[in-house]
Parts: sequence; C-alpha cells; structure tokens
Amino acid sequence: MSQSRITRRRAVAALAGGGAVGLVAGCADNGAGSGQNKPEPLQLNLDDPIDLAYARQKVIGSVAEEEIHSFLRFHFYGQVPGEKARPLFSMNNYIVDQWTPVERGTYRLRHWEVGYYCAFDTDEPIETWLNPYTKEELEVFQFVLGPIEREYSPDSVLAPGLAPIPLTSHVMGPRFYVATEAISQVPNLFQPEEWPQRSSGKMANWVSLQTISALMEDIVNPELTSAPSNIHLQNFISWGSWMQMGGRPGGTMARAYGTEIDGFDALPKHVRDGFKKYTPEIFETATWDVTRFDEFDYLKLMQERRAKGEA
Repeated sequence: MSQSRITRRRAVAALAGGGAVGLVAGCADNGAGSGQNKPEPLQLNLDDPIDLAYARQKVIGSVAEEEIHSFLRFHFYGQVPGEKARPLFSMNNYIVDQWTPVERGTYRLRHWEVGYYCAFDTDEPIETWLNPYTKEELEVFQFVLGPIEREYSPDSVLAPGLAPIPLTSHVMGPRFYVATEAISQVPNLFQPEEWPQRSSGKMANWVSLQTISALMEDIVNPELTSAPSNIHLQNFISWGSWMQMGGRPGGTMARAYGTEIDGFDALPKHVRDGFKKYTPEIFETATWDVTRFDEFDYLKLMQERRAKGEA
C-alpha cells in the first residue's frame, strides 16, 4: 500500500477469548516529536459539496491513488416474523479497495470482498452448518464478491447495481461520521417454482446500513491521504440460498464492526490462514478481473449438480 499514509490502525492481537478482536489504535506521526513543525491543518468547509466529498472520501477510502484494506467481524441472526431472533453464525470479512482520484471530490473505486463463515461468536471456520429452523446439516458456501466498480462524486454514486448512497454526515465530538444506505429488491436468482428448497421467494431483498467514522484531526491533516477509520454495519437480507429455508418468511440480520488495517500481515495468523483456505481469491486481486458474486457462483454450482442428478 502507499507510503503516503502516515499511519493506520492495525489489528495486532489474536482473536481470542470467544472471538473478541484485539485492535490497537495508532497515532498520526506529524513530525512534532522529531523537531519538525506540525503542518497547518486543511481548511475544509463542510457546507461546500466538494469539501464535504473530500472529507467523506478520507473516511471511506483515500483521496490518493491507493489501496485500502479493511477487516470486519459479522454476527448473523435469523429473524422470522412473530418469532424471537436466533443466532446463526459469524463471519470473518476482508475488503480490498483500490481508489483513484479523478478530481478533487470525485474518486473511482474497484472493490473486492470475501468472507468465510464461523461458528457463532468464534473464529472457528465452518464447512457445514446445522440449520436451527429445519434441523438439517448443510454445506456452507463462502462469500465472494468483486471486482465491483463505482465512482463517487459530490452529488452521486455511479455504480452497476447496488451501491452505498451517502446520507447526511455529522461531526460528533472529535469524530466525523459518514452514514450510507443501500436498499434493493430484485428478482431472486433462485425462483421458488424451480428451486423450492433454496428459494427465499420471488424477490430478493437487501438493506445495508453502514456508518464509518474517523477523527476530524486526521481528516484535516494534510499529511494523511486516508484517515484511519472505524466501520460499523447492519443489514437485513433475504435468506441465503445455501441456507435452504424453503420459502420461510423473514431473513438474516447482521451486525458488523471493523477497521482499516495495513494489509494481510496485520491479521492474526489463524484468521489469515482461514482466508487462505476458504477465500484465497482475495490474495490475488491483481489478477482477479472477472466479476464474481456468491449467489451467481452458487446457482452455477447447483445447475451443474442438477445436470449430474446430484441436486
């Protein structure tokens, strides 16, 4: 990654003790400790659309041509109308974002993302999962997405399909909060007439609500191209096809939290090994050019198995 960024929060502690993530916050090195003068902070007017877009960009990515890596932990819950929510499983999630500035306030993105599922609130990878609703033990299908291309500008997000749309940003105390929403309803790849066990219904729903925050002092620091940020995410989506919910109403709720990190070596070894085993594609983004999505991959696999009489 680019050396133009002075510092990045790092994941330096093993995920231990029931899956808790150990994260240590780094401090921006502005040269004050070595006798250099501290640079004058940037003067940003957050009522100006271009300045606001610039500030948001330092939080969600980078204002330079730079690759940003992020690590998140997901916890998934099942929600059926009229029933108590049930814990289902967790996930270790990794994101690689390549940012390219077009002009001040406008930035292009290539996004890759993977995740491997774990037993709930642990780092123990799972290859099969006992569905608490159907009592069936099922093969787990890991999450893979990308590359996805988007362009962020002061007044729009250009993207094929679903994209996180910025909501009103806020300064609260020392931090700047960037909230986004992504809401979609599309025809289900697994239609109930053809795939009654794997379909969640004729339409697939997706609601993803994300909040990313960083210190204002990092955003206005001219030596930083990317402000070290914390990431929080909630989503509600239709049941995954591999979960084989058979048209049961409801879907999965997820909460996620994480941070930008300095790359794969910042991960605890057992977590990094999990990505290498279950989603090795994320280490090959330089050659990963064909767009993939886990639901498309799973549909292709099921069609192949059906052709062989196996599904």
